[in-house]
Amino acid sequence: MFMSGMTLSWIFRSPGAGDDKLRQTIVLACASKSFFGPYIRQTGAEPLLWTTGLMAPEAYTLKAAIDGWIAHEDDQAIRRRAAQAYDRYQKCGARAALRLFATKW
Repeated sequence: MFMSGMTLSWIFRSPGAGDDKLRQTIVLACASKSFFGPYIRQTGAEPLLWTTGLMAPEAYTLKAAIDGWIAHEDDQAIRRRAAQAYDRYQKCGARAALRLFATKW
């Protein structure tokens, strides 16, 4: 999936038959869990990180999450990393930032 300007284009590929490979996704957008949930479920992907409310989807949050993923951290550690980065820049409070991010279904 990609977004270009005001046009949202969907590119989803479902896993092939018999393909047991785990596919994880990160969706940083306002209320991405409620909006994108049905579409992500169709792909068979597992949400690694997404949001539950309004947010500023900026690169520092994605970088923090990817750094945790590269370090083979578990989902909750990646969620905490993203929340810490978000709070650092948005100054919304650590608890509010943690509530903003979710992992899994």
